[in-house]
Amino acid sequence: MSRPTAWALTVALAVTVVAGCGSSSLSETALRAGAQRACVTARAQLNRIPTPTQPDGGASFLRRGIAGLAPELVALNRLHPVGELGVQYGRARAATEAEVAALRSSLKGLEGGNDPVVAIKTLQQQLLPLERRAATAWQALGISACTVT
Repeated sequence: MSRPTAWALTVALAVTVVAGCGSSSLSETALRAGAQRACVTARAQLNRIPTPTQPDGGASFLRRGIAGLAPELVALNRLHPVGELGVQYGRARAATEAEVAALRSSLKGLEGGNDPVVAIKTLQQQLLPLERRAATAWQALGISACTVT
């Protein structure tokens, strides 16, 4: 290989490497697609859970709901956008995680013998501001599927 050809090849390789720097970061489009997919899948599973008709069905309902949301959280936690997009995404994900934490706390209370009617009413009051915060964060990112779960 001649010296100019080797130099050109080296420069081309260097340009390729430099251009590739940061390409492992998640684009806004890829973030939206990944998050939408996770949330749509979770919503489909949650929609198949029947609403309990008796207060004593609350623990089972919450257990199934948490199980339906767990894969969504795993999928959302696999997405790692950077910069301002990452900050906004972190807020949205944290808000969704707070909702799931409230569900888990209520389930723990029900399993510990708390009155189901009181526990569910308390949960509803706890979830309202959490759902609003999550919906606002997901809407800011343009990921509408995650605003409902």
